[in-house]
Amino acid sequence: MSTHTVRHEGAELTYDLRGAGPLLLLIAGQGGEGARFAGLTQQLADEFTVLTYDRRGTGRSAGRDTDFDMAQQARDAAAVIRSARPAAARAAVFGQGGGGSIAFELAAHVPDVVAELVVHEAPSIPLLPDAPQRLAFAREIQATYESRGVVAALAQWGASPADFARPEAADHFLRREFLPIAWHNPDLDAVRRTGIPVVTATGAESREEYYTRGARVQAEHLACRCVEFPGDHFGFVAEPALFADVLAKELTGLRRA
Repeated sequence: MSTHTVRHEGAELTYDLRGAGPLLLLIAGQGGEGARFAGLTQQLADEFTVLTYDRRGTGRSAGRDTDFDMAQQARDAAAVIRSARPAAARAAVFGQGGGGSIAFELAAHVPDVVAELVVHEAPSIPLLPDAPQRLAFAREIQATYESRGVVAALAQWGASPADFARPEAADHFLRREFLPIAWHNPDLDAVRRTGIPVVTATGAESREEYYTRGARVQAEHLACRCVEFPGDHFGFVAEPALFADVLAKELTGLRRA
């Protein structure tokens, strides 16, 4: 594995490359640290050059403590791809959770760097029939965070600090990312117009969570398949080998489409 940095729009983004083969960018969701993909990267490295990175202001990546900007996050991802492969700056892209929201933004607005796209349980709450209720609940969680702190807010959301790489990542997520990701309405028409081969994905054990329903609605808008992956929202952590098998199969199928 090799580690690199690229300066972009006031941030210094740290990224890792491992393996050989077509370039595959993994975009992390809550907390934004590439280390969350350690097990998955290990499983994929025989078939892909796997590119992971810490999003601005998280993990090893520096950046101004500014509000979360989805468009800037997408431009950061593009900058990492171009730095990793300056001669042929295109990559297959896998985004998980909020990382999937960034992946949609990347495909919609910087499509020249995206070869294939797999989005796993990106929330896209505004697309849901119960969007007003879900967004109101998100605001309640944010209010809990501001009044009672990280642990109480995560408990209300059905999560815990253990779902993050570090306690600081949980605080960063609630302070900067939670509401912008909840409110993000992906431009799926723009994604579809690019012609980028895409599938959305759900976890076999995620049941009827809002992000599972979101993945199915996304697939309807994109006229693409919605694929079931092993495990739940964090199946890539709990079952990296099985998850990697499905992801590699889907990417190969998209490449041949």
